[in-house]
Amino acid sequence: MTIAEVTTNIIAGGLLGILGQGVRVAVGLKKFNETNATLTAMGKPPEKFDVGRLIISMFIGFVAGAIGMLVKGSSLGKDGQYDTEAIVTIIAIGYSGADFIEGVFNTYISRFKPNDPLATPDTAAKAMTTDGQPAFVADEANFSNTPAQ
Repeated sequence: MTIAEVTTNIIAGGLLGILGQGVRVAVGLKKFNETNATLTAMGKPPEKFDVGRLIISMFIGFVAGAIGMLVKGSSLGKDGQYDTEAIVTIIAIGYSGADFIEGVFNTYISRFKPNDPLATPDTAAKAMTTDGQPAFVADEANFSNTPAQ
């Protein structure tokens, strides 16, 4: 496979990944509108639409599709051509892969909260249980506080 073919596959996979992520965004926008309608009916201010989050989401879809094409692309094509099943597979990778990537990032990013009072050693040391043992022990490996054993 030449560099031009690899580049073409990455771009094609990324664009198909964006298409898959677009399906996911459409579902999310429907839920967003329903939630805002409910909030408005309750007299509360509606949530604001975050364009930055949309752009990041589309970029994640591109990355998931490109990775999917690199990993599965050679097994999906026949004589340099992709059939409909192969294209739908890469779109599905963009849909589910973006969900997977966002889930991984949200899991690890949510563990490190700089504004969390328990994240500082001073506050964590002051949090004690009734028997004088620390309630939380800072885990330096993953930047989170876990209950003491």
